[in-house]
Amino acid sequence: MSIHNMMEEIVRNCLRDLIAHNPELASLEERHINDIMALALNKLPPKYVSTQRGEMFAKTQLRAQVETDVYRELTHAIERVRTTE
Repeated sequence: MSIHNMMEEIVRNCLRDLIAHNPELASLEERHINDIMALALNKLPPKYVSTQRGEMFAKTQLRAQVETDVYRELTHAIERVRTTE
């Protein structure tokens, strides 16, 4: 397994969840989604893993620990992207 930043996967999953539960966000274009992810990821610390065991830990423990921060940064990023359209 190569080195992987699990924060990208966590941010992507949380953003999908926000989009699924907010009809206003369903119309976002792919470029806006990418901008939102980039803005949020730039504010969040990376969480690198290099083994399957590390990945499993990150998927279970890490997401619960950082989810609040991720949703906060995604909300800020969404506001920023939507105001610059």
